[in-house]
Amino acid sequence: MSLCTLPGVGGLCHTITAPVAAATGTLTTGVLTATRDAVISACVWVVTQVITATADTTHANLTSTALRTHYALMARLGMLATLPLLFLAILTGVLRGDLTAVLRSIAGALPAAALLTLIAVQITQTLVDAIDGLSTTLITLGPNPGTAIGHAIPAVLGGTPIPLVIGILVGMAAICAALCIWCELIVRSAAIEIAVMFLPLAFAGIIWPTTARYARRLAEILGALVFSKLVVIGVVSLGISELISGNISGVLAGTAMLGLAAFAPFVLLSLIPIAIDAGHLGNHRRQSMSITQVHQQATQHTQLLMHMPATRHTLHLPSTTGARP
Repeated sequence: MSLCTLPGVGGLCHTITAPVAAATGTLTTGVLTATRDAVISACVWVVTQVITATADTTHANLTSTALRTHYALMARLGMLATLPLLFLAILTGVLRGDLTAVLRSIAGALPAAALLTLIAVQITQTLVDAIDGLSTTLITLGPNPGTAIGHAIPAVLGGTPIPLVIGILVGMAAICAALCIWCELIVRSAAIEIAVMFLPLAFAGIIWPTTARYARRLAEILGALVFSKLVVIGVVSLGISELISGNISGVLAGTAMLGLAAFAPFVLLSLIPIAIDAGHLGNHRRQSMSITQVHQQATQHTQLLMHMPATRHTLHLPSTTGARP
């Protein structure tokens, strides 16, 4: 039996514990309020900085001295690799009796590898600049994102109808998503430079059909890396429009879009094997249809040849083995 349940003691216990409970509740509310305000301020700062920093810190510079030095080294290695690869291509074509493949490797793949090595950096840099320009246009649609976010997020998450814990959790989720987007765009820029550095070796591989698929694979990965920023910034732009909508549903939707933008490059990269398998399936179907058509035509010709003697007998054609008059 509790001491406070005894007659005459309950009122004394209530008199002692009520101020303590009130002070504890006030202290807890004050701590949560201060934490929420700090998280909201950090959320506004991080999201704003990510928006303004994507144009400067996530740009892939393929004209730097370091990359040019390493690219030149890889180009020399690619030139050395062309000799054994060309020998293997000629040997494979001769053993298979395919002189067309030999001519394709000498007159087609070899000059193409040299030309692509010369112009790969300029083409990739042009594509990167174009994607960055489109991304900047997307991110600056509508009002100034930094000013709008600075007014919208505190007004929504700091409002009295929203519980303190909800404001803290949503703000922390937005901070984590924005930081992930920033980190992945920086990693994207580094990955583009690394892929470009190894392009000369990949281009040398197109001389031999056995290694040509690696060059195609690297080109597909590089294309996905270049265009992934447009996908990410497009989702981020839509998420910012939701964040500045001024209501809790828009803030929740915008935070979710920021989180999805962090996974957009992985989705884009995962689509490459699907596209490759679809292409292989289409080629297999076309080859199967060609084989089926050839088989049908052969069957028709065989049936026609089988019916030719009966036709001659029916028409009473003169025999070529008859007796002379």
